[in-house]
Amino acid sequence: MTIKSFNLVEKGPKWGIRHVQVLFLFICSTLVVAQRFNMSVAIVAFTNANSSNPNFPEYRLTEQQKSYLLSSPFWGSCCTQMMSGYLSSRFGAKLMLLGIMLITALLSISTPFALAWGGWQLLFWVRLVQGLAMGGMWPCLYTHLAKWCPKEEANRMGGVMTTGLDCGTIMGFALSGVLSASPLGWPSTFYVPGYLGIMWCLLFLRYGANSPSESRFISLIERKLALEQSQVPRGETPPVPWLRILTSRPFIVLALSKMSQACSFYTLMQQIPRYIHGIFHYSIRVNALLSAVPFVVMLMSSYGFIFLAEYLTRHRDIPLPILRKTINSFATWTPAVALVILSYLSDENVVGSMCCLVAATAAISGQAIGSSLNHVDLSPNFAGLLFGISNTLMSAAGVISPIIIGLTVTNESDRTQWRSVFLGISVILFLGNLLYVIFGQMTAQPWNDFQSKETTTQASPKTLQPTTAPEETFSVEKFNYF
Repeated sequence: MTIKSFNLVEKGPKWGIRHVQVLFLFICSTLVVAQRFNMSVAIVAFTNANSSNPNFPEYRLTEQQKSYLLSSPFWGSCCTQMMSGYLSSRFGAKLMLLGIMLITALLSISTPFALAWGGWQLLFWVRLVQGLAMGGMWPCLYTHLAKWCPKEEANRMGGVMTTGLDCGTIMGFALSGVLSASPLGWPSTFYVPGYLGIMWCLLFLRYGANSPSESRFISLIERKLALEQSQVPRGETPPVPWLRILTSRPFIVLALSKMSQACSFYTLMQQIPRYIHGIFHYSIRVNALLSAVPFVVMLMSSYGFIFLAEYLTRHRDIPLPILRKTINSFATWTPAVALVILSYLSDENVVGSMCCLVAATAAISGQAIGSSLNHVDLSPNFAGLLFGISNTLMSAAGVISPIIIGLTVTNESDRTQWRSVFLGISVILFLGNLLYVIFGQMTAQPWNDFQSKETTTQASPKTLQPTTAPEETFSVEKFNYF
Protein backbone atom coordinates (compact mmCIF):
# COMPACT_ATOMS: atom_id res chain seq x y z
CA MET A 1 0.00 0.00 0.00
CA THR A 2 1.38 3.39 -0.99
CA ILE A 3 0.96 6.38 1.27
CA LYS A 4 0.36 9.32 -1.05
CA SER A 5 0.22 12.29 1.28
CA PHE A 6 0.64 13.49 4.82
CA ASN A 7 -1.09 16.85 4.61
CA LEU A 8 -1.83 16.90 8.34
CA VAL A 9 -0.87 20.55 8.81
CA GLU A 10 -1.07 23.26 6.17
CA LYS A 11 1.22 25.71 7.91
CA GLY A 12 4.32 25.25 9.99
CA PRO A 13 4.81 26.55 13.54
CA LYS A 14 4.76 30.31 14.01
CA TRP A 15 8.19 30.09 15.64
CA GLY A 16 10.51 27.32 14.56
CA ILE A 17 14.10 26.44 13.78
CA ARG A 18 13.90 28.29 10.45
CA HIS A 19 13.30 31.48 12.42
CA VAL A 20 16.25 30.65 14.68
CA GLN A 21 18.43 30.33 11.59
CA VAL A 22 17.28 33.75 10.34
CA LEU A 23 18.02 35.18 13.78
CA PHE A 24 21.54 33.78 13.57
CA LEU A 25 21.94 35.36 10.13
CA PHE A 26 20.64 38.69 11.43
CA ILE A 27 23.09 38.71 14.37
CA CYS A 28 25.94 37.60 12.10
CA SER A 29 25.41 40.49 9.69
CA THR A 30 25.00 42.92 12.61
CA LEU A 31 28.31 42.00 14.23
CA VAL A 32 30.32 41.79 11.01
CA VAL A 33 28.99 45.13 9.73
CA ALA A 34 29.68 46.72 13.13
CA GLN A 35 33.28 45.50 12.92
CA ARG A 36 33.58 46.94 9.43
CA PHE A 37 32.20 50.41 10.12
CA ASN A 38 33.31 51.07 13.71
CA MET A 39 36.54 52.38 12.20
CA SER A 40 34.60 55.39 10.85
CA VAL A 41 34.10 56.63 14.43
CA ALA A 42 37.21 55.11 16.03
CA ILE A 43 39.50 56.83 13.53
CA VAL A 44 38.16 60.18 14.73
CA ALA A 45 38.79 59.14 18.34
CA PHE A 46 42.35 57.83 18.05
CA THR A 47 43.51 60.70 15.81
CA ASN A 48 42.03 63.34 18.12
CA ALA A 49 42.18 62.17 21.74
CA ASN A 50 40.71 65.42 23.09
CA SER A 51 37.45 64.67 21.26
CA SER A 52 36.94 61.40 23.18
CA ASN A 53 39.10 60.14 26.07
CA PRO A 54 42.56 61.74 26.41
CA ASN A 55 43.77 58.88 28.63
CA PHE A 56 44.32 56.67 25.57
CA PRO A 57 47.05 57.01 22.93
CA GLU A 58 46.63 59.35 19.98
CA TYR A 59 48.02 58.76 16.47
CA ARG A 60 48.65 61.35 13.78
CA LEU A 61 47.42 60.31 10.33
CA THR A 62 47.07 62.19 7.07
CA GLU A 63 43.78 62.33 5.23
CA GLN A 64 45.14 59.91 2.63
CA GLN A 65 46.17 57.43 5.32
CA LYS A 66 42.70 57.67 6.86
CA SER A 67 41.18 56.89 3.47
CA TYR A 68 43.39 53.83 3.12
CA LEU A 69 42.29 52.52 6.53
CA LEU A 70 38.61 53.12 5.78
CA SER A 71 38.80 51.37 2.42
CA SER A 72 41.11 48.48 3.43
CA PRO A 73 38.31 46.00 4.36
CA PHE A 74 36.78 46.48 0.91
CA TRP A 75 40.10 45.73 -0.77
CA GLY A 76 39.98 42.29 0.82
CA SER A 77 36.28 41.64 0.33
CA CYS A 78 36.61 42.15 -3.43
CA CYS A 79 38.70 38.96 -3.60
CA THR A 80 36.44 36.52 -1.73
CA GLN A 81 32.86 37.27 -2.80
CA MET A 82 32.65 34.95 -5.80
CA MET A 83 34.62 32.16 -4.15
CA SER A 84 32.36 32.29 -1.10
CA GLY A 85 29.20 32.22 -3.23
CA TYR A 86 30.48 29.22 -5.18
CA LEU A 87 31.66 27.21 -2.15
CA SER A 88 28.54 27.91 -0.08
CA SER A 89 26.30 26.88 -3.01
CA ARG A 90 28.22 23.63 -3.40
CA PHE A 91 28.95 22.62 0.18
CA GLY A 92 26.67 24.62 2.47
CA ALA A 93 27.17 27.82 4.43
CA LYS A 94 27.46 26.75 8.09
CA LEU A 95 31.19 26.08 8.35
CA MET A 96 32.00 29.09 6.18
CA LEU A 97 29.94 31.41 8.38
CA LEU A 98 31.65 30.01 11.47
CA GLY A 99 35.08 30.63 9.97
CA ILE A 100 34.17 34.13 8.80
CA MET A 101 32.85 35.20 12.19
CA LEU A 102 35.75 33.67 14.14
CA ILE A 103 38.42 35.31 11.96
CA THR A 104 36.78 38.75 11.97
CA ALA A 105 36.22 38.59 15.75
CA LEU A 106 39.84 37.68 16.54
CA LEU A 107 41.20 40.34 14.18
CA SER A 108 38.85 42.93 15.68
CA ILE A 109 40.22 42.17 19.15
CA SER A 110 43.79 42.50 17.84
CA THR A 111 43.19 45.87 16.12
CA PRO A 112 44.41 48.16 18.96
CA PHE A 113 47.55 46.05 19.37
CA ALA A 114 48.27 46.20 15.64
CA LEU A 115 48.03 49.99 15.65
CA ALA A 116 50.34 50.22 18.68
CA TRP A 117 52.96 47.81 17.33
CA GLY A 118 53.06 48.59 13.61
CA GLY A 119 51.29 51.90 13.13
CA TRP A 120 48.74 52.50 10.42
CA GLN A 121 50.62 50.26 7.97
CA LEU A 122 50.14 47.11 10.07
CA LEU A 123 46.57 48.14 10.85
CA PHE A 124 45.93 48.46 7.13
CA TRP A 125 46.99 44.83 6.56
CA VAL A 126 44.99 43.59 9.54
CA ARG A 127 41.88 45.31 8.23
CA LEU A 128 42.56 44.02 4.73
CA VAL A 129 42.72 40.42 5.98
CA GLN A 130 39.59 41.09 8.01
CA GLY A 131 37.95 42.28 4.81
CA LEU A 132 38.94 39.04 3.09
CA ALA A 133 36.88 37.17 5.67
CA MET A 134 34.03 39.70 5.72
CA GLY A 135 33.67 39.49 1.95
CA GLY A 136 32.40 35.94 2.16
CA MET A 137 29.58 36.72 4.57
CA TRP A 138 26.76 38.02 2.36
CA PRO A 139 26.87 35.23 -0.26
CA CYS A 140 26.79 32.69 2.58
CA LEU A 141 23.84 34.46 4.19
CA TYR A 142 21.80 34.30 1.00
CA THR A 143 22.74 30.68 0.37
CA HIS A 144 21.65 29.75 3.89
CA LEU A 145 18.46 31.80 3.60
CA ALA A 146 17.46 30.15 0.31
CA LYS A 147 17.79 26.67 1.85
CA TRP A 148 15.72 27.49 4.93
CA CYS A 149 13.18 30.03 3.65
CA PRO A 150 9.81 28.94 2.18
CA LYS A 151 8.77 30.99 -0.84
CA GLU A 152 5.81 32.59 0.90
CA GLU A 153 8.07 33.89 3.67
CA ALA A 154 10.90 35.17 1.44
CA ASN A 155 10.15 38.90 1.72
CA ARG A 156 9.63 38.78 5.47
CA MET A 157 12.55 36.54 6.46
CA GLY A 158 14.92 38.00 3.88
CA GLY A 159 14.03 41.51 4.98
CA VAL A 160 14.67 40.71 8.63
CA MET A 161 18.05 39.21 7.77
CA THR A 162 19.17 42.28 5.80
CA THR A 163 18.21 44.66 8.63
CA GLY A 164 21.32 43.33 10.35
CA LEU A 165 23.14 45.75 8.06
CA ASP A 166 21.23 48.66 9.62
CA CYS A 167 21.71 47.40 13.19
CA GLY A 168 25.39 46.82 12.56
CA THR A 169 25.80 50.36 11.25
CA ILE A 170 24.01 51.79 14.30
CA MET A 171 26.19 49.66 16.56
CA GLY A 172 29.30 50.70 14.66
CA PHE A 173 28.46 54.40 15.00
CA ALA A 174 26.50 55.02 18.21
CA LEU A 175 28.06 52.33 20.39
CA SER A 176 31.56 53.16 19.15
CA GLY A 177 31.10 56.80 20.08
CA VAL A 178 29.80 55.98 23.54
CA LEU A 179 32.58 53.46 24.17
CA SER A 180 35.28 55.83 22.87
CA ALA A 181 34.19 58.54 25.31
CA SER A 182 33.81 56.06 28.20
CA PRO A 183 36.55 54.98 30.65
CA LEU A 184 37.15 51.97 28.37
CA GLY A 185 38.36 54.26 25.59
CA TRP A 186 38.46 53.77 21.84
CA PRO A 187 40.06 50.25 21.99
CA SER A 188 36.78 48.92 23.43
CA THR A 189 35.04 49.73 20.13
CA PHE A 190 36.96 46.77 18.70
CA TYR A 191 36.89 44.51 21.78
CA VAL A 192 33.11 44.45 22.31
CA PRO A 193 31.98 43.24 18.84
CA GLY A 194 34.95 40.84 18.78
CA TYR A 195 33.97 39.04 21.98
CA LEU A 196 30.29 39.01 20.96
CA GLY A 197 31.34 37.37 17.67
CA ILE A 198 33.08 34.55 19.55
CA MET A 199 29.91 33.94 21.59
CA TRP A 200 27.91 33.78 18.33
CA CYS A 201 30.27 31.12 16.98
CA LEU A 202 29.72 28.88 20.00
CA LEU A 203 25.92 29.10 19.70
CA PHE A 204 25.82 28.68 15.92
CA LEU A 205 28.11 25.65 16.13
CA ARG A 206 25.49 24.01 18.33
CA TYR A 207 22.20 25.12 16.75
CA GLY A 208 23.08 26.02 13.15
CA ALA A 209 22.54 23.61 10.23
CA ASN A 210 23.13 23.80 6.48
CA SER A 211 19.55 22.72 5.68
CA PRO A 212 16.37 21.46 7.40
CA SER A 213 17.33 17.86 6.67
CA GLU A 214 20.58 18.29 8.66
CA SER A 215 19.08 19.99 11.71
CA ARG A 216 18.89 17.99 14.93
CA PHE A 217 16.40 20.32 16.57
CA ILE A 218 13.75 20.88 13.88
CA SER A 219 10.28 19.40 14.37
CA LEU A 220 8.90 16.88 11.89
CA ILE A 221 6.11 19.21 10.82
CA GLU A 222 8.47 22.13 10.20
CA ARG A 223 10.92 19.89 8.33
CA LYS A 224 8.10 18.76 6.03
CA LEU A 225 7.11 22.39 5.38
CA ALA A 226 10.66 23.57 4.78
CA LEU A 227 11.62 20.72 2.44
CA GLU A 228 8.42 21.00 0.39
CA GLN A 229 8.39 24.80 0.05
CA SER A 230 12.07 25.63 0.08
CA GLN A 231 13.24 27.47 -3.02
CA VAL A 232 16.18 25.06 -3.42
CA PRO A 233 15.15 21.57 -4.62
CA ARG A 234 16.57 18.44 -3.04
CA GLY A 235 19.03 16.29 -4.89
CA GLU A 236 22.51 16.72 -6.36
CA THR A 237 24.16 20.10 -6.53
CA PRO A 238 23.88 21.35 -10.14
CA PRO A 239 26.89 22.33 -12.24
CA VAL A 240 27.44 26.08 -12.36
CA PRO A 241 26.49 27.58 -15.76
CA TRP A 242 29.17 30.28 -15.59
CA LEU A 243 28.86 31.51 -19.18
CA ARG A 244 25.07 31.80 -19.06
CA ILE A 245 25.19 33.62 -15.72
CA LEU A 246 27.82 36.13 -16.83
CA THR A 247 25.97 36.83 -20.10
CA SER A 248 22.49 37.04 -18.55
CA ARG A 249 21.09 40.53 -19.18
CA PRO A 250 18.78 40.58 -16.13
CA PHE A 251 21.68 39.66 -13.86
CA ILE A 252 24.11 42.12 -15.48
CA VAL A 253 21.57 44.92 -14.99
CA LEU A 254 20.98 43.84 -11.40
CA ALA A 255 24.73 43.82 -10.68
CA LEU A 256 25.20 47.29 -12.16
CA SER A 257 22.24 48.59 -10.17
CA LYS A 258 23.71 47.18 -6.94
CA MET A 259 27.08 48.76 -7.74
CA SER A 260 25.50 52.17 -8.20
CA GLN A 261 23.65 51.80 -4.91
CA ALA A 262 26.88 50.82 -3.17
CA CYS A 263 28.44 54.13 -4.16
CA SER A 264 25.87 56.01 -2.09
CA PHE A 265 25.51 53.51 0.72
CA TYR A 266 29.20 53.03 1.48
CA THR A 267 29.89 56.74 1.11
CA LEU A 268 27.23 57.57 3.69
CA MET A 269 28.39 54.83 6.03
CA GLN A 270 32.05 55.76 5.85
CA GLN A 271 31.92 59.53 5.49
CA ILE A 272 29.04 60.78 7.66
CA PRO A 273 31.24 61.05 10.80
CA ARG A 274 33.92 62.91 8.79
CA TYR A 275 31.31 65.18 7.21
CA ILE A 276 29.69 66.08 10.54
CA HIS A 277 33.08 66.59 12.20
CA GLY A 278 34.39 68.77 9.36
CA ILE A 279 31.29 70.89 8.79
CA PHE A 280 29.82 71.21 12.30
CA HIS A 281 32.87 70.48 14.56
CA TYR A 282 31.01 68.45 17.20
CA SER A 283 32.64 66.30 19.89
CA ILE A 284 33.08 62.57 19.29
CA ARG A 285 30.05 61.63 21.43
CA VAL A 286 27.71 64.06 19.67
CA ASN A 287 29.25 63.17 16.32
CA ALA A 288 28.66 59.46 16.85
CA LEU A 289 25.07 59.94 17.99
CA LEU A 290 24.25 62.24 15.07
CA SER A 291 25.94 59.81 12.67
CA ALA A 292 23.79 56.98 14.03
CA VAL A 293 20.47 58.87 13.80
CA PRO A 294 20.01 58.31 10.02
CA PHE A 295 20.64 54.60 10.45
CA VAL A 296 18.18 54.31 13.36
CA VAL A 297 15.54 55.74 11.03
CA MET A 298 16.85 53.40 8.32
CA LEU A 299 16.27 50.39 10.60
CA MET A 300 12.70 51.45 11.34
CA SER A 301 11.94 52.10 7.70
CA SER A 302 13.37 48.66 6.82
CA TYR A 303 10.62 46.97 8.78
CA GLY A 304 8.14 49.36 7.21
CA PHE A 305 9.21 48.15 3.76
CA ILE A 306 8.95 44.52 4.93
CA PHE A 307 5.35 44.94 6.14
CA LEU A 308 4.46 46.95 3.03
CA ALA A 309 5.79 44.22 0.74
CA GLU A 310 3.92 41.54 2.72
CA TYR A 311 0.66 43.51 2.53
CA LEU A 312 0.91 44.30 -1.18
CA THR A 313 1.80 40.76 -2.24
CA ARG A 314 -0.61 38.88 0.06
CA HIS A 315 -3.65 41.16 0.14
CA ARG A 316 -3.40 43.32 -2.98
CA ASP A 317 -1.90 40.78 -5.38
CA ILE A 318 0.68 43.28 -6.65
CA PRO A 319 2.88 41.56 -9.28
CA LEU A 320 6.42 40.97 -8.07
CA PRO A 321 8.09 42.98 -10.90
CA ILE A 322 6.03 46.07 -10.08
CA LEU A 323 6.75 45.66 -6.36
CA ARG A 324 10.51 45.23 -6.81
CA LYS A 325 10.98 48.06 -9.34
CA THR A 326 8.75 50.56 -7.52
CA ILE A 327 10.39 50.06 -4.14
CA ASN A 328 13.87 50.02 -5.68
CA SER A 329 13.17 53.27 -7.55
CA PHE A 330 12.08 54.95 -4.33
CA ALA A 331 15.12 53.53 -2.51
CA THR A 332 17.52 54.78 -5.20
CA TRP A 333 16.17 58.04 -6.55
CA THR A 334 15.16 59.48 -3.15
CA PRO A 335 18.79 59.44 -1.90
CA ALA A 336 19.86 61.01 -5.20
CA VAL A 337 17.49 63.95 -4.68
CA ALA A 338 18.41 64.25 -0.98
CA LEU A 339 22.14 64.41 -1.75
CA VAL A 340 21.59 67.13 -4.37
CA ILE A 341 19.69 69.23 -1.80
CA LEU A 342 22.34 68.52 0.87
CA SER A 343 25.12 69.77 -1.37
CA TYR A 344 23.56 73.25 -1.60
CA LEU A 345 22.63 73.81 2.06
CA SER A 346 24.58 76.33 4.14
CA ASP A 347 26.99 75.37 6.92
CA GLU A 348 24.64 76.77 9.57
CA ASN A 349 21.66 74.66 8.49
CA VAL A 350 22.28 71.68 10.78
CA VAL A 351 18.61 70.58 10.86
CA GLY A 352 18.29 70.66 7.07
CA SER A 353 21.52 68.72 6.59
CA MET A 354 20.48 66.04 9.06
CA CYS A 355 17.04 65.77 7.42
CA CYS A 356 18.69 65.15 4.05
CA LEU A 357 20.98 62.49 5.53
CA VAL A 358 18.03 60.84 7.29
CA ALA A 359 15.92 60.86 4.11
CA ALA A 360 18.74 59.38 2.06
CA THR A 361 19.57 56.54 4.46
CA ALA A 362 15.94 55.77 5.32
CA ALA A 363 15.08 55.32 1.65
CA ILE A 364 18.13 53.12 1.04
CA SER A 365 16.63 50.45 3.33
CA GLY A 366 14.09 49.63 0.61
CA GLN A 367 16.86 48.21 -1.56
CA ALA A 368 16.71 44.95 0.42
CA ILE A 369 13.17 44.30 -0.83
CA GLY A 370 13.66 46.11 -4.12
CA SER A 371 16.80 44.53 -5.56
CA SER A 372 18.77 42.45 -3.04
CA LEU A 373 16.20 39.65 -2.97
CA ASN A 374 16.14 39.75 -6.76
CA HIS A 375 19.14 37.39 -6.67
CA VAL A 376 16.85 34.72 -5.23
CA ASP A 377 14.19 35.54 -7.85
CA LEU A 378 16.60 35.00 -10.74
CA SER A 379 18.12 31.78 -9.41
CA PRO A 380 17.21 30.15 -6.09
CA ASN A 381 19.82 27.44 -6.76
CA PHE A 382 22.68 29.92 -7.26
CA ALA A 383 21.48 32.84 -5.10
CA GLY A 384 24.69 32.89 -3.05
CA LEU A 385 26.87 32.83 -6.14
CA LEU A 386 24.91 35.62 -7.83
CA PHE A 387 25.16 37.75 -4.73
CA GLY A 388 28.87 36.98 -4.55
CA ILE A 389 29.40 38.31 -8.06
CA SER A 390 27.31 41.46 -7.61
CA ASN A 391 28.75 42.08 -4.14
CA THR A 392 32.25 41.92 -5.62
CA LEU A 393 31.31 44.92 -7.73
CA MET A 394 29.75 46.58 -4.68
CA SER A 395 32.95 46.04 -2.69
CA ALA A 396 34.91 47.55 -5.55
CA ALA A 397 32.78 50.64 -5.09
CA GLY A 398 33.63 50.52 -1.38
CA VAL A 399 37.33 50.54 -2.30
CA ILE A 400 37.16 53.30 -4.90
CA SER A 401 34.77 55.58 -3.01
CA PRO A 402 36.99 56.51 0.00
CA ILE A 403 40.05 56.94 -2.22
CA ILE A 404 38.25 59.32 -4.59
CA ILE A 405 36.74 61.19 -1.66
CA GLY A 406 40.16 61.39 0.00
CA LEU A 407 41.54 63.01 -3.13
CA THR A 408 38.52 65.27 -3.65
CA VAL A 409 37.87 66.34 -0.06
CA THR A 410 41.25 67.63 1.08
CA ASN A 411 39.57 69.99 3.55
CA GLU A 412 36.73 68.44 5.57
CA SER A 413 35.33 71.89 6.35
CA ASP A 414 34.96 72.88 2.70
CA ARG A 415 31.34 72.24 1.66
CA THR A 416 32.07 72.88 -2.03
CA GLN A 417 34.37 69.84 -2.08
CA TRP A 418 31.64 67.69 -0.51
CA ARG A 419 29.23 69.07 -3.15
CA SER A 420 31.26 67.50 -5.96
CA VAL A 421 31.06 64.12 -4.21
CA PHE A 422 27.31 64.26 -3.57
CA LEU A 423 26.41 65.42 -7.08
CA GLY A 424 28.51 62.68 -8.67
CA ILE A 425 26.84 60.00 -6.55
CA SER A 426 23.38 61.34 -7.48
CA VAL A 427 24.09 60.92 -11.19
CA ILE A 428 25.33 57.34 -10.68
CA LEU A 429 22.20 56.46 -8.68
CA PHE A 430 19.85 57.83 -11.32
CA LEU A 431 21.47 55.95 -14.21
CA GLY A 432 21.81 52.65 -12.29
CA ASN A 433 18.14 52.46 -11.35
CA LEU A 434 17.02 53.57 -14.82
CA LEU A 435 18.67 50.45 -16.28
CA TYR A 436 17.03 48.28 -13.62
CA VAL A 437 13.55 49.67 -14.33
CA ILE A 438 13.90 49.05 -18.07
CA PHE A 439 15.66 45.67 -18.17
CA GLY A 440 15.21 44.10 -14.70
CA GLN A 441 13.37 40.75 -14.38
CA MET A 442 11.95 38.86 -11.38
CA THR A 443 11.51 35.34 -12.76
CA ALA A 444 13.79 32.31 -12.46
CA GLN A 445 16.14 32.19 -15.44
CA PRO A 446 16.47 29.13 -17.71
CA TRP A 447 20.01 28.42 -16.43
CA ASN A 448 18.59 27.96 -12.92
CA ASP A 449 17.28 24.52 -14.01
CA PHE A 450 18.51 21.96 -11.53
CA GLN A 451 19.14 19.22 -14.07
CA SER A 452 21.72 19.61 -16.83
CA LYS A 453 20.98 18.75 -20.44
CA GLU A 454 23.27 15.73 -20.26
CA THR A 455 21.29 14.25 -17.41
CA THR A 456 18.05 14.78 -19.29
CA THR A 457 19.20 13.26 -22.58
CA GLN A 458 20.86 10.27 -20.93
CA ALA A 459 17.81 9.30 -18.89
CA SER A 460 16.60 5.82 -19.77
CA PRO A 461 13.07 5.27 -21.11
CA LYS A 462 12.28 2.99 -18.22
CA THR A 463 12.70 5.79 -15.73
CA LEU A 464 10.45 8.10 -17.71
CA GLN A 465 7.53 5.79 -18.49
CA PRO A 466 5.97 4.96 -15.12
CA THR A 467 3.79 7.75 -13.83
CA THR A 468 3.48 6.37 -10.33
CA ALA A 469 7.20 6.23 -9.53
CA PRO A 470 7.53 9.88 -8.46
CA GLU A 471 4.52 9.48 -6.15
CA GLU A 472 6.00 6.40 -4.53
CA THR A 473 9.39 8.03 -4.01
CA PHE A 474 7.83 11.17 -2.60
CA SER A 475 5.58 9.12 -0.37
CA VAL A 476 8.46 7.19 1.10
CA GLU A 477 10.33 10.43 1.82
CA LYS A 478 7.31 11.85 3.55
CA PHE A 479 6.83 8.66 5.51
CA ASN A 480 10.46 8.68 6.65
CA TYR A 481 10.05 12.17 8.13
CA PHE A 482 7.49 10.78 10.53
